[in-house]
Amino acid sequence: MSDYNCCSSHPLDPMRRAISYISISEWLNILVQVFGGCCTNVFVLENLLSSNDSNYSLGTLITFSQFLTAALLSVPFNSRGFIKPKVPIEKWFLSVALYFITSLLNNLVWQYDISIPTHIIFRSSGTVVTMIVGYLFGGKRYNKHQITSSIIITLGTIKATLSEDTSSVVEFNSKFLYGISILFVACIISAFMGLYSEQIYRTYGNQWHESLFYNHFLGLPLFLFVSPTIYEEIKVVMKSEPLHFGAFSIPKQVVNLVMNVSTQYLCSKGVNMLAGNTSALTVTVVLLVRKFISLILSVVWYGNTMSSLGIIGSIAVFGGAAYYSLSGLRTNKTKSMDKKHL
Repeated sequence: MSDYNCCSSHPLDPMRRAISYISISEWLNILVQVFGGCCTNVFVLENLLSSNDSNYSLGTLITFSQFLTAALLSVPFNSRGFIKPKVPIEKWFLSVALYFITSLLNNLVWQYDISIPTHIIFRSSGTVVTMIVGYLFGGKRYNKHQITSSIIITLGTIKATLSEDTSSVVEFNSKFLYGISILFVACIISAFMGLYSEQIYRTYGNQWHESLFYNHFLGLPLFLFVSPTIYEEIKVVMKSEPLHFGAFSIPKQVVNLVMNVSTQYLCSKGVNMLAGNTSALTVTVVLLVRKFISLILSVVWYGNTMSSLGIIGSIAVFGGAAYYSLSGLRTNKTKSMDKKHL
């Protein structure tokens, strides 16, 4: 048994070892937050967007509310008071700026006729952008399997994107294309943020709780630049159809917004906990499954249609991402075996 565990070459062994380090109760806690929080967030976001008939996307208000909630609920303190950060505050400034821009862009695309399935598929293809940025600016190198997987993901993204209704050429070339461009820019910025985060974690350790708090808390002042939009979107939310609870009534969009930011916080916390307690492969696989479930939920529950081309494209994106994860693991395993034989 010990020989098998020591010498096994099964590509999922590191993931199995990572899983074995966490108790069942911890795993349940993480998975409930990742799948429950993230998948429910998609459901609530659909409600929020489908109930919005204004000229505002509500994206800026959603982003601000998510930042504020995450900052308030993730304050690092214990019985002795505020916990001194292990990472110097100034090291977070660049990360905060990149995260703020990425979050804002990802929530602004709703006013450009980007459906949630397209949003999920396009963001799942971020592996390709990460590879290019890592190669050009991070000194990273990739094997033929990873390059092949990136080609599969790229083709899948193109297929899924072009499967959207293009009956109106003018609208497709302007509004929809502009939304896709915003998503693409967000992917590039996110890739640079990932490289910078790697440097921080490599130097100071995996301080996921600090990352969760400071990336949101230090980003709050930046919303002053978009405060007029936030104010207008608050008015839209407050004027929405009321929901009656006995003698009380609350605007429907306020309820949707509260549920959105609550589930988004659970989702972010769960992902950060997962990253801090398991291998990178485990994180990738779990998030791929989560995104796929979110995609199915959006299509089945809300009737978001996908053509056969869109289905083929989405399968290619998720399959290519899974292939990339396993091929990267094979590379690390080969390097490890080579070192043992030196």
